[in-house]
Amino acid sequence: MALEKLADYLYVSKQLNERLAKQAAQYEIKTVICNRPDGEEPGQPDFETVRGWLQAAGIENVVYLPVTMDSINDQLLEEFRETVAKSPAPILAYCRSGTRSTLMWALNQAKLGVETNSLIKAAELVGIDLSGARERIEAVRPKKG
Repeated sequence: MALEKLADYLYVSKQLNERLAKQAAQYEIKTVICNRPDGEEPGQPDFETVRGWLQAAGIENVVYLPVTMDSINDQLLEEFRETVAKSPAPILAYCRSGTRSTLMWALNQAKLGVETNSLIKAAELVGIDLSGARERIEAVRPKKG
């Protein structure tokens, strides 16, 4: 997975390295959101290192919003939504594999009433399998009365 376009305004990626940071600049990415906690695994570049690569490539708006699958809650979803809403696009969100960042997007879209199957399919098109999160996505969709 390189940088994958999930929506008109949003790309997702696995852990950034210096090459991917340069690629983000070539894609004219304006904002990068890091959803990966520092120290998650040995050898992982920390956020400040990645920020340095991005800034050297000309991307100044870099946001640290670390999450784990178990920590994704309404507050973190709202922080992600607000960051996306107020930040210049296109935006790149990344984590270890791209899955957490994609799930954050999908859960926020589901809260807006977007159909679960279409969210899972959109994720699949960028190489992310959200089928195991189907119940979680369904749970945040507005209930029809």
